[in-house]
Amino acid sequence: MERRAAVRYLTLLLAGVAAESCTPLRVLTRSFPLEFKNNPELVGRTLRAFTAAVIPGFDPGHTDPARALLDHRYPFAAYAEFFASDLSRRAGDLFATPFEQLTLEQRTAVILAGLDADGTTRKLYRGAIYLTQVALYAGIYDDEAGCALIGYPGLYRGATISYEDPAVFLPKPRTSRGNAA
Repeated sequence: MERRAAVRYLTLLLAGVAAESCTPLRVLTRSFPLEFKNNPELVGRTLRAFTAAVIPGFDPGHTDPARALLDHRYPFAAYAEFFASDLSRRAGDLFATPFEQLTLEQRTAVILAGLDADGTTRKLYRGAIYLTQVALYAGIYDDEAGCALIGYPGLYRGATISYEDPAVFLPKPRTSRGNAA
């Protein structure tokens, strides 16, 4: 084997090893299972299961909880497939079961494992949690719906904007000379 061929071979070998162990390289080289690249339904199911784990008490029948994670107007959508595959890989490592089939406690353990991983993975998990919570609690996709979980009624519905007893917020009346009445 020629020296150049050996160097090229070793470079490719090291790049492959680094891509397997380094999250940024795995994201850039799209080194995750093909099933997540070609099956948007699998990605959606995995992300809906993630949302059910990070939003306590959320009823997934109300809206699509993974919508914000897949929305191309947010930067996270570029990483959604990798994120879903990472959730699934961690679930397989910890429980030998796909992420969407885990119990809430098991999903939480998988998410905590992601939050305890390397810096890039931790940022990815924190971003996904934050975006999911903002999307659901703030009602960014349905102004009228609001969020019952936090008592947010949604869009203003035309009722009177006032306090029940506004006088408690007003100062005591004064005479024309500035004295208390």
